[in-house]
Amino acid sequence: MSDGPRMRYETWRALALWGEEEAAAAMEVIRSRSLFRYYGPDLRRRTDAFEAAFSAVAGVAHTVAVSSGTAALTAAMIGLAIPPRAEVIVPAVTFVGSVGAVVAARGIPVFAEVDDSLTLDPAKLEEQITEHTWGVMPVHLNNAAADMGPITQVARRHGLRVIEDAAQAAGVGYRGRPVGSLGDAGAFSFQLDKNITAGEGGAVTVADADVYDRVARYQDQGGQFTTSKGATRGTADSPPFIGANQRMTELTAAILSAQLPRLAPMCRRLRDVARHVRGETADLPVRWRRLPDEEGSGGDLTLFLDSRLAARGFVAGLNAEGIPAHTMYQGQPVTANRAVREGRTPWGVEWDRPPRYRISEGLLGRSVTIGLGAGMTDDDVDAVVTAFRKTYPGITRTD
Repeated sequence: MSDGPRMRYETWRALALWGEEEAAAAMEVIRSRSLFRYYGPDLRRRTDAFEAAFSAVAGVAHTVAVSSGTAALTAAMIGLAIPPRAEVIVPAVTFVGSVGAVVAARGIPVFAEVDDSLTLDPAKLEEQITEHTWGVMPVHLNNAAADMGPITQVARRHGLRVIEDAAQAAGVGYRGRPVGSLGDAGAFSFQLDKNITAGEGGAVTVADADVYDRVARYQDQGGQFTTSKGATRGTADSPPFIGANQRMTELTAAILSAQLPRLAPMCRRLRDVARHVRGETADLPVRWRRLPDEEGSGGDLTLFLDSRLAARGFVAGLNAEGIPAHTMYQGQPVTANRAVREGRTPWGVEWDRPPRYRISEGLLGRSVTIGLGAGMTDDDVDAVVTAFRKTYPGITRTD
């Protein structure tokens, strides 16, 4: 086997995400000696500028830049005034940070099955609603939106808050609207694996000015600098409260601002790559993951095999050809995490052991996700197609 595809893949994301603009933006902030967003000897206000630019991209009135995607989810729920021990419904297929944010906001996570989109099943969502349910957290997974139409219908019917976990979906849309603008609040991550990245970072998107004010205050230790420096945001007339330090730095914001203009073309490229691969393998009996809005996706190549064994074999075959592929979350729902399973938080055991989510577990275990990057050349895409056709299970070969 040639090392060509493997070596090419190592540059796919790097080519897409990094350029001279990031270095110049970072050096400008470093030379200013003003890395803190609220003051410095030559403050460039890069965090303010990033918030304004991201609001335009996300189609919302307000953005608060924070330190991580988990911080964004936590701040969003606190901004929406989650009551103590209120229940928030979370899909069984997600990263543990979704659960951690509910815990940090002093809520109780309740889990629900996903469907063949690998996102929250609206029918299963309704089954989990009780008199204790306050909110629902649909997760936009791997560059594809959850089915927000029926999810929000269920939520509104029951008076629930909707917090979009868009950590893996910056630049993704749903039926003509950006994710993060469809619920009561959205939360984004800019960790290394995300579409735009500064290594870490996050953002909360909201429409309501009062919620915006609470989020802005919470992530700034209750408004330590937003109020004392006179740079108040939102209504600014609510009573003070103790918050946390989840602020984004000027350096992080500068790097993200350099990358943000590339986000839309990056998502288009990834979507086109995914369509091409699916088209070139259309004669094979492939069961692709269902995308609630394929046109709005940022590119996903996830499929289901007949068994966990077949999925493992296909992953191994693709990897042997130099193509990155894996089974999402190692085939385990978030409830397989020991702390989640046992309800253990820093404050003790907060919930009973959840049941097994067999639908989610079955779909995950049989899934294969092929890694994509906006820096892929046409030759890289052809290598994916070739490896796919060579290693796909069940193909009869005569050569």
